[in-house]
Amino acid sequence: MITETYQPHGGLRRITPAMLAAQVQAQAMPMSGIARGEILRVLRLARSAVGLTCQQAELLAYLSSWTDPEDWTDEDGEPLCTARNLDIQERFDLGRTRVKELLRGLAEAGWIIHRDSPNGQRYLRRSRSSRKALYGYGIDLSPLSRRYPELAHAAAAQEERRREGRRLHKEVMALARRIYALSETCLEVGLPMTDAKRVALEANRLTQLRGEDRNPEILEPILARLTTLQQELEFAIQAANPVESDPMGSPERPHYTTTKPDHIAYATVGGTGCAGKAHEATRSRSSEPRRATESALKGFRATPTFLLQLVPALRDICQTDRPNEREILDAVALLCNSLGVSTHAWKQAISVLGPYEAAVAVCVIAARHAKGLVKSAGGLLRAMITRHSKGELALDRSLYGLADQIKASAAVH
Repeated sequence: MITETYQPHGGLRRITPAMLAAQVQAQAMPMSGIARGEILRVLRLARSAVGLTCQQAELLAYLSSWTDPEDWTDEDGEPLCTARNLDIQERFDLGRTRVKELLRGLAEAGWIIHRDSPNGQRYLRRSRSSRKALYGYGIDLSPLSRRYPELAHAAAAQEERRREGRRLHKEVMALARRIYALSETCLEVGLPMTDAKRVALEANRLTQLRGEDRNPEILEPILARLTTLQQELEFAIQAANPVESDPMGSPERPHYTTTKPDHIAYATVGGTGCAGKAHEATRSRSSEPRRATESALKGFRATPTFLLQLVPALRDICQTDRPNEREILDAVALLCNSLGVSTHAWKQAISVLGPYEAAVAVCVIAARHAKGLVKSAGGLLRAMITRHSKGELALDRSLYGLADQIKASAAVH
């Protein structure tokens, strides 16, 4: 008895059930007539929403570059790519097996259709007069045009998601700053330090969980928890320091009115002679240390970009990728909390060194703290303030040394 067995021919493409189902579904939809550039624009915007990787999206863009613009807008057009697998391998620096995997994945997902010729080659014949495609074999990209409404809807939803993520990220950072300020107020009104510190540390932990992709699914629960912490601190402060319901006093008592203008009061208090001199001496003794006229940077250009290189943690705190000096100040104020620098020390540094100079000093401390060279960041900042008041602070030397270390590290990598 002779048994016949079927041997598949070599070189034939394997058609999977998923490829066949995707082809039937795509061909049931009409061509949209949208231009190739617009289709590629929404494709890149909706890439992650429709399940495409960056490599797959760029491969589709490359394949579409082999077609003519009229193939997409003509009612009878068929955008057919005749690029060989070898062309794709050279363009993306990929192996033969990887290219076949990518094309199979796009076919099974319904983004391309394989039109194989009898001899396995890809070619296209066009009319000499109208350049219209007569017949051809290759990679059919018409599903991109047929699925344009789906891409456009996904792109709009993705853009709305990004916009919502940016809004939530700003609200999270603003709420965290308010919680840090409220924790300082708790100490001023006499609430236990452990409670205020616990809330501040939890707020800091939550902000570290927000990620970098501005994901609303991650940010929404963080924002809800921060709102609860804010309300907890506000209720505690109000309970410890209640406000009078009648600040103007009883209607039976006369209202307090200032009968002496400010300039008269100043003249009376200031005065001349011994009393005026005594007042000036008292006022100078009670004032904060005056800021030195020379900048603590001494000519060193500590740009925001340099500070981001010096302290990579600032990138997660800043609201933008390219912050200005004002945004750096806001970020450093949050950085102080994670370093253990008190608000009083930070404000004193701003008063003595200057706002931006104080931010640079904290960044220098943070860079050393990350290397384990600083035990007390707050103590080092106060020491810098004292040395600057005496004219002995050499902050520029530290900055030049750290800049050399950054250059050396970049050269190694």
